[in-house]
Amino acid sequence: MEIKGYKSLPSRFGQFTQSIFDEYSIYTFNISSDIIERYLPNKLDAFVSRTLINLAKNYFFYSKPIIFASRSQLSSNVEQLSDLISLKDFLEDLLSKNDSTLRYNFVITDNCLIFSRIPRMHHITYHLLCKHITLSNRSTNVRFAGEFWRDDDGQFRLNNNSGTYRPSDRLIRQAVKIFNHFIPELKFQGITFRISAQPSTKRRIIIKINRKRPKKT
Repeated sequence: MEIKGYKSLPSRFGQFTQSIFDEYSIYTFNISSDIIERYLPNKLDAFVSRTLINLAKNYFFYSKPIIFASRSQLSSNVEQLSDLISLKDFLEDLLSKNDSTLRYNFVITDNCLIFSRIPRMHHITYHLLCKHITLSNRSTNVRFAGEFWRDDDGQFRLNNNSGTYRPSDRLIRQAVKIFNHFIPELKFQGITFRISAQPSTKRRIIIKINRKRPKKT
């Protein structure tokens, strides 16, 4: 089943940040709301747990003004993706390498799938832009959030790694059903974030530094 997609284009500010860092695109594919309602009928609230950290995120770090400022990197214009390429071919092209570290954050709302590559370098402008709450633009209709990637064996996988929306493990199977409904050839498999989460950016930097240090003899 074919679904239409588009790529968000950068604003002038976005063009400036891209010239410094790199191009990081946000992709949106429209999905029938009937399909979403069939598999993921319940909405997920952001920052449900009322901890001090979540309160700080909700009312400061990922507040409406911060999200607005982050999304100012995007213009109101979009580039329609070619009708000649299917979602299957598009994802196979994005994930052409079997690399578990190359991942995309994604959200499923009531009528679309939105995703963007997770940056390997920790620069703040894109780090905020690819967060689930920014991808959804603080939507109140988020049904699932997590990551997808192609593992080292070539298997397409997704998880529920979202500190913002915290979808339960039970919903992983439902999200997989949506992906496999539209792109059954890729045979997505679900896995809990507790098993599949990558080390934090800080931890990855420490690991990389330690690997470069000369070994003591």
